[in-house]
Amino acid sequence: MMRLGLALPHYPFSFPEPAEEPVARRALAYAQLAESLGFHQVWVSDHLFVNVAPADQAEQRQAPAECWTLLAAVAATTARIRLGSLATPVGFRNPALFARMVANVDQLCTGRLDVTLGAGWHEAEYRESGLAYGSAAERVAALADTMQGLRLECPGVPRWVGGKRPKLIQIAATADGWNTAWSCTPARYEHQLEELTQACRQRGRDPDTVRRSVGLTTLIGRDADDLANQWRRLQHWAPSGALDNMQLREWARSRLVGTPLEIRSQLNDWHRLGVEQVVCSFGAPFAVFDEDQIRLASEIINS
Repeated sequence: MMRLGLALPHYPFSFPEPAEEPVARRALAYAQLAESLGFHQVWVSDHLFVNVAPADQAEQRQAPAECWTLLAAVAATTARIRLGSLATPVGFRNPALFARMVANVDQLCTGRLDVTLGAGWHEAEYRESGLAYGSAAERVAALADTMQGLRLECPGVPRWVGGKRPKLIQIAATADGWNTAWSCTPARYEHQLEELTQACRQRGRDPDTVRRSVGLTTLIGRDADDLANQWRRLQHWAPSGALDNMQLREWARSRLVGTPLEIRSQLNDWHRLGVEQVVCSFGAPFAVFDEDQIRLASEIINS
């Protein structure tokens, strides 16, 4: 059965409108809403800051609600919904401390936690925070070590690898699950899946035992006219005018876009590739540009 997760909004830009309420509290409210609407899981990104401006504009940094503090709050204030990181760069925290953090959050949520790990890619976060960035090979090696450490320290917590690069897919073949996000097509995914299959077989592992999820930026309209209207609203909302010159047809190619019937068809395409969960982000990664989008998705979940 295909499940839908929510990429939890937890950046200042992430919400339909600005508000005085702290970002962490707004994010927590959306986690509780997702649980009430039947979403399977909420996921939180792990960054110190991000640049929300298009590549041709001056940098505009925003700091999110911190990943593991927020996950602890979600764990303590929900009862059913699963939760997880997507994805935690292993170089951000001491491995022993990180294992204790994971164990404590898992205790708070009584076994509803998943951990997605990444090798890290945003060098400025490391440099400006006094953290060692290292070479790609060093970061990938640290990822493998942290995966093994969590296996020993937190054996009941599913460990996922997030990423598309071949070396990350190699490590995913040793993990419980593999995630790729945010812009992806089934055809492109099939190619990456071939890499995962080969990596598993080299280790004597059945590739179907590696769980699979995909994060997709999502836009839903009740019909074609409503979808066009939602697109115009998204263009108006997008930070720094990032979508002003974009056509919906072009934007939709590598995203989850359509009417409820079309969305179900696309989800079936992903399910046929072995994907068990699509993590929806409404308008941009870890955002909800319009709360009605979540409610439309919940109708698909519950239909």
